[in-house]
Amino acid sequence: MRGWDGEIERRARELLYRFMEELGVVKAALYLLNEEGHFELADQYGFGKHDALQTQVRAGDALFDWVRRHRTAPSYVNDRYEERSLVQLMEAATSARLMVVPLTLGDRLVGFVDARDKARRAPYEPGDVDRARAIAAALQNLIADSGVYGHPQRPTEAPVPPGLTTTPSDPPPAPTALAEGEALDAPLIATLAGSVRRASSLPGIAGLAFTVTDGRTVRVLLRTGLRLEAPQRQAIAAHQAALLEPQRPSLPPASAWGWSEETSEGDEKRAEAIRSAVLLAGPPMWILCSALGPASSTAPDVVLDLLRNEASLAFELVRFRRATRNLARTLLEPGEMSYPRLRAHSQATSELAQRMATIIGMSTADEELVTVAAYLHDVGLRELDYARLHRLENPSEVDRRTFRRHPVVGARIVASAEFPHDLAGAIRHHHERWDGSGYPDRLSGRGIPFAARVIHLAEVYDTLTSQSSYRRPVGREAALTLIRAEAGRQFDPDLIPVLEEASQS
Repeated sequence: MRGWDGEIERRARELLYRFMEELGVVKAALYLLNEEGHFELADQYGFGKHDALQTQVRAGDALFDWVRRHRTAPSYVNDRYEERSLVQLMEAATSARLMVVPLTLGDRLVGFVDARDKARRAPYEPGDVDRARAIAAALQNLIADSGVYGHPQRPTEAPVPPGLTTTPSDPPPAPTALAEGEALDAPLIATLAGSVRRASSLPGIAGLAFTVTDGRTVRVLLRTGLRLEAPQRQAIAAHQAALLEPQRPSLPPASAWGWSEETSEGDEKRAEAIRSAVLLAGPPMWILCSALGPASSTAPDVVLDLLRNEASLAFELVRFRRATRNLARTLLEPGEMSYPRLRAHSQATSELAQRMATIIGMSTADEELVTVAAYLHDVGLRELDYARLHRLENPSEVDRRTFRRHPVVGARIVASAEFPHDLAGAIRHHHERWDGSGYPDRLSGRGIPFAARVIHLAEVYDTLTSQSSYRRPVGREAALTLIRAEAGRQFDPDLIPVLEEASQS
């Protein structure tokens, strides 16, 4: 498209990813109106080659009609069968939920975002409409700026308004800093964004601007009870940029920042002063927050102190989680002996089990239990002559009995670690079968710990498909066919659709 150059495409992709970051959307596609009057695929993430993603949406298509009918605001369905016209479209992409976000310039519909499904199988909620609308506004500004549908419309650079001033305060405590090479993860950012949303309704707070930046791109969650115009946003951007100036080159201008605006439930309407703080310091990433309020109020300082403390605690939890996983890797190979096949199988099983836990919507603690237990599910093998056993193509009955001891030995190894959840139980029972014919305790059905059922399915899938397996690998579809045949016998039948979705990644 004319005007849709590489820089515009990069910025559009960043905005598209905000659906994943802010709404938890698993798949999203951006469509723009072409010269023939059809909507043409401009960019996407999350859709696999089996998802039947349309490259063009034409008049008469179910999605085309849906967009036209809901052109004034984002709309969603949380059950593919609640809207008959969309059933075939959603089934073709194995989607359970869909949100369509229209993009307009004036009265003209120029595109839309097709957002499918959410992490943890969560439904779309009314609050998602406001967040989607804010991202759509940024996309619409970008489209207008590109000139694809007419002359570029660029925002003007307004001066900082005299009524909104910065207020000096005592030097803040040093922010928590990232170690070299360390990165921020999405759950941490989501946790802090949630804290900002809650704090925005406190007395004396007219608004909070929560900012995440790598120094090149800047994303801001603006949570206020009043509408902030361009001059006020410029003032916030200038205040935050000044905080980072000693650490790195200047940030891009405020007009290039990605602003997402939400309405706060607070009743403070006076935004006379800004106070800002760095919550987490980079490089490579920085998190900042600005608080708006009356010039005489101390509430912004109090809120920023609370957010600094919460950021520090949240980041320490992230570091403990990473340390736990690193210790799990050390436990698998504690000495100089290296078992690359065991390590590769353990890593693959852990990653697949974690994806399944995310799709299921397990709590953060239970997801971490599944992730660590899946990595350590075969740790008992290292005490049972693994170096010899893993090479055997035709093991003897004695060797089979030895092998079957590894869940019990593994559970005993980790039992003394006092993991806050039943890590030992997840490892001990990962070879139990749904019909009760597994080992070591012949548990059956829902009597098998849920984490163990997830790990068992993930392990078998990796064994069937991995090049490092003891058997000749098969493709994804062949593996799923073999697994489906054992639903209700070897495997929890309710988990097989979850595996099908997780194995697409």
